[in-house]
Amino acid sequence: MGAKKILSYSRFILGAFLAVYLLLVWMYFKDNARQLTSSGLLLWFVAIPILLFGTIMALLWWQKKLDKQESQASDTLDETSNKKESAKLPDTYQLFVFSRICLPEGDSWSDVINNDQDLTLLSDELTDFDGLPVLVKPITRLADATSLPYRYISDEPSDDITLRLCSLIHEQLTLSEELWSTLAEHLDQYQQDNTQPNSAINVHPEWQQHYLVGSEEKHKEDTITATSVAHLSTLPIYLCLPIGADSAPLIAIVKEHLATYGIPETLLSFTLIETNNDDAKDLENKGESDPASFINEHLTSLSLSAMPEMRLLIIADTQLSDEWLDQHLYPHQTQTTNIIPTEAGALLVFFNKAAQDLLDIETNTSVLLTEVHTPDAKHHDSHGTERMNNRRGYLNHLTTIKNLLIDNELSLVPTNTASPKTLNKPTTKPDDTETKTNVAPLDTSITAISDINPSTQPYDMSVYMSFVEAFITKGALVNEYHLGHYMPLNNWLKPFISLSLFVNLAEKDQQESDSVFLITQHKHCSMLWLADDFQKSEP
Repeated sequence: MGAKKILSYSRFILGAFLAVYLLLVWMYFKDNARQLTSSGLLLWFVAIPILLFGTIMALLWWQKKLDKQESQASDTLDETSNKKESAKLPDTYQLFVFSRICLPEGDSWSDVINNDQDLTLLSDELTDFDGLPVLVKPITRLADATSLPYRYISDEPSDDITLRLCSLIHEQLTLSEELWSTLAEHLDQYQQDNTQPNSAINVHPEWQQHYLVGSEEKHKEDTITATSVAHLSTLPIYLCLPIGADSAPLIAIVKEHLATYGIPETLLSFTLIETNNDDAKDLENKGESDPASFINEHLTSLSLSAMPEMRLLIIADTQLSDEWLDQHLYPHQTQTTNIIPTEAGALLVFFNKAAQDLLDIETNTSVLLTEVHTPDAKHHDSHGTERMNNRRGYLNHLTTIKNLLIDNELSLVPTNTASPKTLNKPTTKPDDTETKTNVAPLDTSITAISDINPSTQPYDMSVYMSFVEAFITKGALVNEYHLGHYMPLNNWLKPFISLSLFVNLAEKDQQESDSVFLITQHKHCSMLWLADDFQKSEP
């Protein structure tokens, strides 16, 4: 029998005994009142009841003490369990990324980051309410859409916004010509392998039967091998455009451009993604309108696939139009006085390890993707409450990422069991992470990139600075960059411009830092993109 039950029964028995005792003593002296003296009154009605009551209270205190000890032990167990749960590495997905960027500053990391020129100019076509030219920031090197070699543009005249988007997409497709050549070469080789003539046809008729019988087993093996050869069966293309843009000519020029490399239209499938060009509205949308949902739905499954697969994401947006000014700038002029209409584009091709082994694309970056997630709050009293929850969420995200990177010495490997095991780099076990109290100093150089806009996210900047300080305290040399000011009103370009520049840096300028990572912030999660230098160093 447990101690708590013994104490409970003892208190019950003593309580019942005290009640019976007082009843019997009262009945006895009721009939023999003359025998009750002052000393007897003190003994029978004060001393003995107090002794019994004190014993009951002592047992009650003892029981509460045991309850408290059990509660503390349970809390300690829960805390240990929570620590062990938090010590587990989150799922990390390996992706290969090919990227091209198109900004007014340039189309590479060095061009964009090192460009300190004033790229703004007065528009020849756009004017404000007073009829004065509007200050804009265009991509001056873009070709005129009417001069592009596409039949659709010459046959079907379009509005100015669509023509400008055509120029943006054409620029990105042209910058990616080495990828299209590699893909076309693979498709051509696959077609040739499937149209090889039957060797027995060219054998002398007297030997054909003998040839076929003698090579029957080998022929079966070759047939099985041929049918099991992996190849790209489709190329899903996600076209992210400002809401209201005419997607038909843009899809047409993508098809026509890829066709010049021998990539057939039957291989392509298009999904249109519309962005409101407004962070607040985009964050309210679901499904394809949310970059985090796109990553979860398409990129993580891509990493887990054993078959070679690719995903092409093309994002293009321009603000150089009267329509955009009327919809986004003039109605909120007091809040957007520092915003200069601009334009940008990003092209990213995501593919898995199987596709990389098949195509052997040289101009790519191996990336380890980790999602740090905050569960959605069930109730929000107001917009301010939701905003504070998002702020606390970002703090929690950075804290988790900091511990993840420091505890594992900036080295992560895919932890999802379904993905191909291509890396052999040792990782820290969960139990080791839990018991580790003194992590070794990080004698390394780090390039830390975020998609924070310093001019509009001062709170996030403060949180991020504390995050970076933790690496500096460990002895690391940290170079930080914040890229959220490029195309600030586009919720899709903000994270993917940062990712494109990150990929370009990791691909071409690895000697600058031992470790390069990017953190993109979303409504209820943050994505950690870590350059996989180990994969790059493999022979």
